[in-house]
Amino acid sequence: MNFRIYTFGCKTNQYDSEFLRRKFLQLMREADSDEKPDLIVVNTCSVTHIAERKARTLIRHLLNTYPEAKIIVTGCYAERSPDELERLGDIRVIGNMDKDKILDLFSINSSTLSPDAGRGRKVRAFVKIQDGCDDFCSYCIVPYVRGPIRSRNFEEIIKEIEQLVKFGYPEIVLTGIHIGKFESDGKSLPDLVRTIYNNSPEIRRIRLSSLEPQEVNRDIIDLFKDVSNLCPHIHLVAQSGSNKVLRDMKRKYTREEFLSIIDDFRSVMKNIEFTTDIIVGFPTEEEEDFRDTISLIEEVGFVKVHIFPFSPRPGTEAFDLTPLDKKIVKEREELLKAVSLETAFNKLNKLVGNYVEILVERYSDGMAAGLTPNYVRVYLNTIEPLKPGEIIKVKVNGVEKAKDSVVLRGVY
Repeated sequence: MNFRIYTFGCKTNQYDSEFLRRKFLQLMREADSDEKPDLIVVNTCSVTHIAERKARTLIRHLLNTYPEAKIIVTGCYAERSPDELERLGDIRVIGNMDKDKILDLFSINSSTLSPDAGRGRKVRAFVKIQDGCDDFCSYCIVPYVRGPIRSRNFEEIIKEIEQLVKFGYPEIVLTGIHIGKFESDGKSLPDLVRTIYNNSPEIRRIRLSSLEPQEVNRDIIDLFKDVSNLCPHIHLVAQSGSNKVLRDMKRKYTREEFLSIIDDFRSVMKNIEFTTDIIVGFPTEEEEDFRDTISLIEEVGFVKVHIFPFSPRPGTEAFDLTPLDKKIVKEREELLKAVSLETAFNKLNKLVGNYVEILVERYSDGMAAGLTPNYVRVYLNTIEPLKPGEIIKVKVNGVEKAKDSVVLRGVY
């Protein structure tokens, strides 16, 4: 028996899928790209209607292409609207809160990993340390589909990371919905990072996936001064640069507080870089508010901005607000994208002629790609074959705007 897993959405979903993959390998093998899978798991996202539409399209395709396969649909969309998904065809829908039942279907032990679990995946491992959300921002479906804040057991996390180290992963990414709120047996996120750093010197990189501004404290900031293999990159979620819109979104910080946090991080590590999420076209966003968001992007100098047009989610407070004209939202989205790319291009252009370190993710026919510690993608030419998982120095000889990000070009 073999299996295949498809994943939509955030890094927490990516972890959940990888967790299932590791467990399935106790019992079956992963299907090659050119063979028919016996079992398919689709891990869905519900943060926007576009994410849900993509999931439905894929599920219909899978039903038509692999009519004999057993298909299980899980994730946030499965939690929010199981009936809607079940109408697509002969599938089993298991929501976020019941994901453990997927393992129960196959009598798989949830506490151990297969010796083959790391095979072919020795680049970057996600480790979920926390799940759930209690913030209830006015636009967001996450608290409803992932439940309340809860942290994993501290020792369980450490043991999982020790296993991943044995598999040879050079980078560990700590992920969750609110990792800054991690708390287990009186230990916080900084305690966890320091323990990983001290216990597992083989790990070349520790990365924090995402932080909310209201979670950041001095102890977290000081990690970047004290932990030498902590990647100098923070995905710090902004959503808007306007205090009025932040208030209407029920975000728990102001523009000024956000910028102060940026300054605090840079005071302990000058080369730290930031990425962020922005919602464009929130129903109460006026032209002045949009301009405030543009100026925030330019002032911070994000190396990447994930832009999401406002998507009304049933059950949230903002669902009943009168939406902005779609044409206005689209125009703002395109302008924001252009400003974000230009800002990142101007910043990264300063690296041309310098050397950067990358973790190689893939190599083929003289071309390789990887990420710098501060989350910049690099494509390079090399006459020397490289292995995924290697960490190398690359000379930057160019910078260019891709579809939705700015990338570096280099030689090795």
